[in-house]
Amino acid sequence: MITRVRKQSKKILQPIAKALSKMGLTANTVTLLGLVLSFVYLLIIYIFKNPLLGILVIAISAFMDALDGEIARLTNNAGVKGSFIDSSLDRIEDINYLLGLVILGFSPFLTSLLIGLSLVIPYVRAKGESLGLTKIEGRGIIERGERIIFTIIVLFVSFFSFKVASIILVIFCLLSAVTVVQRFYYVYRSLP
Repeated sequence: MITRVRKQSKKILQPIAKALSKMGLTANTVTLLGLVLSFVYLLIIYIFKNPLLGILVIAISAFMDALDGEIARLTNNAGVKGSFIDSSLDRIEDINYLLGLVILGFSPFLTSLLIGLSLVIPYVRAKGESLGLTKIEGRGIIERGERIIFTIIVLFVSFFSFKVASIILVIFCLLSAVTVVQRFYYVYRSLP
């Protein structure tokens, strides 16, 4: 779902990416900034226990992730090494975003389950692509963009009602599990 929106967001991202590349920032530098911000998010959650501050840092970190690819394309530096770095560091960021929920008192079991599911979803895509399949991106209800949005929603709602936020977390887990099944089924069915 967010994958489709991301393609429309180039009008916003391109001018910012151009400005950052003129300042000398490379795509890999922006990727690393996103990773550093995910650790800053964990630190802020740990010290202040304030989900609203956490949301702000996640939003900036996720924005860095949207910019790095655009900078790589604009500067003709998109390649396999950058893709590898971006994809690998995205997984660490995903783990950090969800670990913040444990620090805030959410169920360690549900959060661990969610971390596992959030790692399996891109793994199934990567494995399918390594076997020669295409068009796996966009398969399933919860991709990375939706996972970040769900995390932000859980954080936001927890500021007002921890109980309601916990229910949203359960829904988040269920939808992530459905996505794993959807992707697995698509890849398995598409293989010769």
